[in-house]
Amino acid sequence: MVYTIEVTRRVMSYRTRAGVTPTGGRYGGTWMDGDSRLIEPPLEACETYDEYDAEDWNGDVIAWAVDRIDRTGAAGLSLFPVGDAVPEHSWLSGRYEDPYEGDSKGTETSVGLIGAWWPQ
Repeated sequence: MVYTIEVTRRVMSYRTRAGVTPTGGRYGGTWMDGDSRLIEPPLEACETYDEYDAEDWNGDVIAWAVDRIDRTGAAGLSLFPVGDAVPEHSWLSGRYEDPYEGDSKGTETSVGLIGAWWPQ
């Protein structure tokens, strides 16, 4: 059986781009009323359970998955539809705000289980 964890990270902002004019005035940085802008291209990674993981985790694929998902920081149930192919409980999401830029720059993470996870 194939057990895969898909992790997607997007660096987003829900504010317009902020800047300084040539005369020193400030502009932008206002809320986008539910819209967002992508600051960096999405980063997608997949981790697949293999024979080395089986050896390290004594064949416990669930313990392996919990450890891998815990490292992502995603802990909330996803609010986005994931389609008919994947059970809704198989997706988690998380958000981390940049400590220096606050809500002007945040990393959104989503984690999904891909492959033959059922009934695990």
